[in-house]
Amino acid sequence: AISDVANSQHPPYRYATLPDQAEVTNGTDGIRGDFWRYQDAHTTLTYWKDQDAWNIITSGDVSDDRGHGENISLNLTLLNDDLGYYLHHPGGVNTAGLCEEVDPENMTGMTYYYSHPSMNTTGTVTIDGREIEVRGESWFDHQWGGFGRCYPAWDWFSLRLDDGRYLMLYAIKDPMNQELIDMRGLTYIDQEGNATWWTGGNAFNMTATRWWTSDLFGFSYPLDWTLSTPVGDFALEPYFDEQTMNVREGESKYWEGIMR
Repeated sequence: AISDVANSQHPPYRYATLPDQAEVTNGTDGIRGDFWRYQDAHTTLTYWKDQDAWNIITSGDVSDDRGHGENISLNLTLLNDDLGYYLHHPGGVNTAGLCEEVDPENMTGMTYYYSHPSMNTTGTVTIDGREIEVRGESWFDHQWGGFGRCYPAWDWFSLRLDDGRYLMLYAIKDPMNQELIDMRGLTYIDQEGNATWWTGGNAFNMTATRWWTSDLFGFSYPLDWTLSTPVGDFALEPYFDEQTMNVREGESKYWEGIMR
């Protein structure tokens, strides 16, 4: 999804590929060295091991969004030339949500989760034939496990502060949409790149101060927030309201967009 702040537009980009329709390879390039590559009919994703860099190239109108999308293509390179990768738990593994069982063998009820908050990014974004050169910082997330079976909703923020600090925090909800306070999580990265973690009731308190109803789905979403954390208090608001993810029928209709 791309948030066009100037025009208050949030065109989604989505498609699905079955495992047997994609190819994963490893190889060596004489210029960049060893690489890992994923490729399907629309996307080529390459990881260059020696440079610790990612490149993603997409092409074509592959949106699966019930006719609301646009033709979006990407050619982006993300380079790790500052900071590092940060676990979102001292051991790297969190228990997430209310499950009938927690089974470490198949990760049911558990999640691996780490991020890089500031990958140097350059490239182009093309929307309906208009190519735009982009550069800046990308927040890189990698999360996997069996958590998807255990909770239906969550509130999640990644915050990049002007003074070089970063916060990631999340609150998971039960099937009745009530927050599971014991499963709150907060990762804090200071200006020197040191990480500190808080969990449960000690992590933060947050209050939604404004709700908004999407014309697209008819659902109401909390958009304005106040946060009280061990490292400061914050007020958050979106650049614009309509940043819902226009996903397929039967999937969670969540809001994910840019805030300040």
